[in-house]
Amino acid sequence: MYTPPVVRINQLLNLMTGLLLPFLQRQETLDRTSYERFFVYSLAWAVGGLFETEEREKFHKYLESKNAPLPSISAQKMSVDKETVYDYYVDPSTKTWKVWEAEQWQVPKRLAFS
Repeated sequence: MYTPPVVRINQLLNLMTGLLLPFLQRQETLDRTSYERFFVYSLAWAVGGLFETEEREKFHKYLESKNAPLPSISAQKMSVDKETVYDYYVDPSTKTWKVWEAEQWQVPKRLAFS
């Protein structure tokens, strides 16, 4: 799906703002590597968030070719599971890549069915 460059840049800046604002509020300084991880995460979603799986794989490989600080993904996971940067996020507490997993939903007791 085509999006104008100005929209992608705006998305990139909005994502970066959302990710970095908590560090600014705590007056916490990020090292260059951590900042680059947040940037690559934001760039991947701003540019390729609407990509289909095949295009996401191509974009991941493009980022690899530019030596972007990507998560460590084994060759098997990339070829078999089709795992890419889109399966990860930068954990704000550790500033490292983590595999994204859906949270377990809890049904409130008052709504639980018997």
